[in-house]
Amino acid sequence: MKRVFAALGWLSFFLTVLFAFAGPVRADEVFTAYNSAIDVARSGVLTVTETITANVEGSRIKRGIYRDFPLMVTDADGRAVKVDFKLISVERDGATEPYRTEGISGGIRIYTGDKDVFLPDGEHTFQFTYETARQIRYFPDHDELYWNVTGNAWAFPIEEASATVALPAGVKAEALNIFTGRQGATGKNARALEDGDRLVFTTTRRLEANEGLTIAVKMPKGSIDPPSVSQERAWWFYDHLPPILAITGFVIAALYYSRMWLKVGRDPARGVIVPRWDAPDDISPALVNYIDNKGFSGQGWTALSAAALNLAVDGYVVLKDFKNSLVITRTDKAKPASFPAGEAAILSAVQRNGGELTIDRDNGPAVQKAGADFRNAMEKEHRNKYYHANTVYVVGGIVVSALFLLAIFIAGVLDGATVVLVLVPVFASVVISLFALAIGRLFTKRGSLFARIGLLIAAAFLTFFVVAAALSVLAVVITMAVMEHQVPLLIGVGGLVLVNMLFFHLMGAPTPIGSKMMDGIDGLRQYLTLAEKERMNMAGAPEMSPQHFEKLLPYAVALGVEKPWSETFDRWLATAAAGAAAYQPAWYNGDSFAAGSFGDRMGGFAGSMASTMTSSLPPPPSSSSSGFSTGGGFSGGGGGGGGGGGW
Repeated sequence: MKRVFAALGWLSFFLTVLFAFAGPVRADEVFTAYNSAIDVARSGVLTVTETITANVEGSRIKRGIYRDFPLMVTDADGRAVKVDFKLISVERDGATEPYRTEGISGGIRIYTGDKDVFLPDGEHTFQFTYETARQIRYFPDHDELYWNVTGNAWAFPIEEASATVALPAGVKAEALNIFTGRQGATGKNARALEDGDRLVFTTTRRLEANEGLTIAVKMPKGSIDPPSVSQERAWWFYDHLPPILAITGFVIAALYYSRMWLKVGRDPARGVIVPRWDAPDDISPALVNYIDNKGFSGQGWTALSAAALNLAVDGYVVLKDFKNSLVITRTDKAKPASFPAGEAAILSAVQRNGGELTIDRDNGPAVQKAGADFRNAMEKEHRNKYYHANTVYVVGGIVVSALFLLAIFIAGVLDGATVVLVLVPVFASVVISLFALAIGRLFTKRGSLFARIGLLIAAAFLTFFVVAAALSVLAVVITMAVMEHQVPLLIGVGGLVLVNMLFFHLMGAPTPIGSKMMDGIDGLRQYLTLAEKERMNMAGAPEMSPQHFEKLLPYAVALGVEKPWSETFDRWLATAAAGAAAYQPAWYNGDSFAAGSFGDRMGGFAGSMASTMTSSLPPPPSSSSSGFSTGGGFSGGGGGGGGGGGW
């Protein structure tokens, strides 16, 4: 027996030592009690005191807790409306507690505590006192308090939740109802009773995380004073402030853009377009491209290609066409005193590279500098002479629009649906614009017949999917706008975006001399694309010859019509004398031409020059990366609600 007692003694000793080293067992972080005292005034203002007792273990609750309170509720008509909210006090363990607030989607978040102060473990009692209005529902036969006591978004379980409601003097409840569980649940794990002049609601089971308690109190009609006419007007204006701002912004932006367009954006009257076989005022091919595109398109490589080709035709350079590169070589022909700025920049780039400028990927930096010098020279000589982009007026309209969009966000609390209705039209317009730009660039690229067919098929599929996606998004947005009673907001924001996109393209205008030049350029384009029979019927038109073809080939490249111009020359070449049919230019070194293919080969080469130059550029640097990248009720319905967590 002594041995048994000795063994038990040693066992007790070891267990004591084990528990001493193991330390205290940590309890869960839970709310042991959640009580809400709701005082209903006859004016409809609720004064609410929430007393929350939390078991703090320093895990998710370190400095305090935060309470999320919704500022958007659904009224009796199913419309989302904003409620009044005034925070009166925040306490912890019976003493005033520091706090801070921040806006969240559709509500406000209240943080208790200080970021530099950590709570000791154990039970702490937090108390929030606030006033809120516009929470009473008015029905034809009764008034109603439908109140989400705890909210359904708490990160912690609640051991016991209760609510005490004090109605105005002389008001008796006609009926009580309760709902427990997750958002939308209809459980009734709670009891409701009248205790003198108070109504008491208490849960009968523990509420898990994201479960809540919601109560409903039916009162006789007239128990709570309805809002006055002036109050209803103020509430209406407050509720509709986002669509009011959106529509006002749309109207002001449209008026601004219209006024500025009438002032600076209207194109001068265009003249009669008559086919012609020379450039107006004998301007260079690069300048033809610059005026026709109202600035540089494709970063100016098409204009540079046309200029380089014109230099070759005029005998200042020789073009060597290799399989994977293009070489521009300077000749001995002297440059005259008066010379187009862009072509002079190209000659300087060739001279700077030892008399030969090789256009391939290995020489990308030199090609890039040559392109920059070319664009700068053209812009310096011709900016604002033929076309005014009127960018400052466009920026003014964008600023006005952005201010109204910003005001929509900061003027009041927006719920998630409202934010979507504001952002989706803006985002969609950017995506569609980028898509349209990408499709445009696809079709400006030159290549083989199979490559162009492939681009066409790819563009068709892309267009189909983008249009389908856009229609789907539009259907969702419209449906959401109808369900959320926000069609005016969608119209206002959509109109604001549309008017900016429209005048972004309309605001620029040619100058009077630019308009005159455009008439002449359109006439040259007509001539280059006319059928042979129509061209022959033109009085005074020069006869086709290799020299005439070559002279206008740079202009055809500048206008993107080198293919029909080359096909016309090939048809003429097929019927020309043997000497002309065997013609090959001295300024071009490349593959020999098969019979009847001079125009097609030369046109293809000329049209692909811009693509060759673009492909020679060094790839852009990659960004740095990182591996760390009221029919029925339910729980969660009515006013109040929200939730919170620890921090």
